[in-house]
Amino acid sequence: MILDQIVARSKVDLEIRQRETPLSEVQALARTRPAPRDALAALRAENRVHVIAEVKRASPSRGLLAPNFDPVGLARTYAANGASLISVLTEPHFFQGAPAYLPAIKAAVDLPVLCKDFIYDEYQVYEARSWGADLMLLICAILDDTQLRYLLGIARSLGMHCLVEAHNEEEVQRAVAAGAMIIGVNSRDLKTFQMYPGLIRTLRPLIPADRVLVAESGIHTQADARRLARYDVQAMLVGESLITSRDIAGQLRQLLQGANASTQIKICGLSEERSVQTAVEAGADLFGLVFYDPSHRYVPPQRARELVETLGEARTRIEVVGLFVNKEAAYINDVADQVGLDIVQLHGHETPDFCQLIQRPVIKALHMAGPADAENIREYRSVVWRLLLDTPSPGWGGSGETHDWQLAREIASQQPIILAGGLQPENVAQAVAQVHPWGVDVSSGVETAKVKDEGKIHAFIEQVRQTE
Repeated sequence: MILDQIVARSKVDLEIRQRETPLSEVQALARTRPAPRDALAALRAENRVHVIAEVKRASPSRGLLAPNFDPVGLARTYAANGASLISVLTEPHFFQGAPAYLPAIKAAVDLPVLCKDFIYDEYQVYEARSWGADLMLLICAILDDTQLRYLLGIARSLGMHCLVEAHNEEEVQRAVAAGAMIIGVNSRDLKTFQMYPGLIRTLRPLIPADRVLVAESGIHTQADARRLARYDVQAMLVGESLITSRDIAGQLRQLLQGANASTQIKICGLSEERSVQTAVEAGADLFGLVFYDPSHRYVPPQRARELVETLGEARTRIEVVGLFVNKEAAYINDVADQVGLDIVQLHGHETPDFCQLIQRPVIKALHMAGPADAENIREYRSVVWRLLLDTPSPGWGGSGETHDWQLAREIASQQPIILAGGLQPENVAQAVAQVHPWGVDVSSGVETAKVKDEGKIHAFIEQVRQTE
């Protein structure tokens, strides 16, 4: 396994350095350095998604990334275009990094600098601080609980923070229990280098609100950034897509815009492969499948599964929402597993307690006729992933009529909401500008004669994106 090979080589290198320079000398040098820059404060600033931009020449999975490598120039470009931290690979064999890069970059930028290496020994902590690192990477997969707590403690004694990286539920729980304040979820399995784009969605509920969540790996496009922003990450660690870009500055700005300025777009009520592909091509973030039998948009679970399977590689860019009305929790969870749903949307009389029985993130639709209905929000806000504000209708589902956007704006100013009800290409830009919702949801507004209209889907999404 690649991770085992990297750690084994790191141990050989460390033994050589320990013979050349005793621990006491490295400790003394570490303590002479100026106080570390506050990485935790930087990642909490401005209530937005930050980018930790990585200086990396190569990777085990992709080989050489930057033949004409200028680490200091690269760091300066990152700092000038919105990065909040700089990550520096110092591992020399598999990533072609070097310890010398770190102090040179630290002197060239005013941002906190992360030492990214395979750290398992206290010597390496003092070493990183002696190079000027403000924070360092600790990987749960190569540390037991005793090592993790011990290294965190040494880092704290030096005024440093740590990015503690996890790859699964057990590692996230260990990171939280150890007291890590900055937790990274790496969607790439370091043992196989396989990507799991949905991992952040699965692990997000395990991370307390007082910790900073960093998404790592597989972040290449605005769609990737919007997907991660869905799950309230505070930062994204990005390397390869910046290093290999022909326009590094532009790529960094695009990722920041995708994470911070984009409205999430859901196209609901899809039942044909053509409509699904249109939603993907047009740039939708989510699409909805209706499991409410009386609706003309109803899709049987087996057919829904077939539609999801047509996504192919696009499955990493768009997420699938299943809409249910007053169904039993066991049925909903079973369909979610059978179809491969990412999110469940509840449109009936489901109570807050019921919502907590669902084994997926929950969107709860609330029908807003006036200020009195806004009282319901308090009951649901702490137990569901997102609230959807819709117009009351005689039946269940969309009414095609707009509701009180001013009321919606007041609610959206206090928490993220999805706006629905009467949206269409002609009015969605106005709705987004007035309400500032986290997301918008449309069904009948992109239909002609109750059939999804490709032109209207494209037009709807274009109108939303033009407001950003």
